[in-house]
Amino acid sequence: MKGKNKKDEPLYFSLKEVCKLLNIKPHILDYWEKRIPEIKPHKIGKRKFFKKENLEMLFQIKNLLEEGYTLEGIRKKLFPSPKEAKIKKRERASPALFPELTLPPSYSYLSESQPLKKENLKKLLKEVLEDLKEIYKSLSA
Repeated sequence: MKGKNKKDEPLYFSLKEVCKLLNIKPHILDYWEKRIPEIKPHKIGKRKFFKKENLEMLFQIKNLLEEGYTLEGIRKKLFPSPKEAKIKKRERASPALFPELTLPPSYSYLSESQPLKKENLKKLLKEVLEDLKEIYKSLSA
């Protein structure tokens, strides 16, 4: 019971056809549906049918699985939660506050190639605290 569009391409693909195209077994596709709820086949009677958009998404999922992603990782990558999407959108929209900011020579003990050591971190925090105190004094005067 496939509908046809203008170009004589099927609107829906049966579970059997999808499994054949993806070269997987039906129980694997059922497992994907349980782990990734965004995969929603259309059910007509007791049979499952997939639209072309669903098929493209399933090919993406299969490719990501072959790259080594887990189903949970794929779900997070392809379908971020609204909170994660909002954070990513905010990060893309807001440019860095101080893109041209460079460290003064007094911070020479900080090297980008070396990890930050505990003693260097303490020294940095003390210097930052002193700078903040100076700024506070200048603002309150």
